[in-house]
Amino acid sequence: MPKKTRKMKQRSAMRRSVSVAQETQVAEEEEQVAAETKPVMTTRNVLPPSNRGMTPATYDYSHIYGDLRRIAMFAAFFFIVLIALSFVIK
Repeated sequence: MPKKTRKMKQRSAMRRSVSVAQETQVAEEEEQVAAETKPVMTTRNVLPPSNRGMTPATYDYSHIYGDLRRIAMFAAFFFIVLIALSFVIK
């Protein structure tokens, strides 16, 4: 399993800080609304719709290209060995 890169760690930290800021902002707004209008009886809690937009998933596969190149070189080497052996054996 590949290790996390610095770029991936920075992205996750950014997402966490944005989500925490949004949660605290929503909580403060709810407290202000609750302070202004106190309901007589609350039957259920309704969560506000999320303002976070869907972001497309971006995956970083740059670490795999080196492995694929190494596998291709091994395969080419062994094909050459097999072809050479077929001429030697005949």
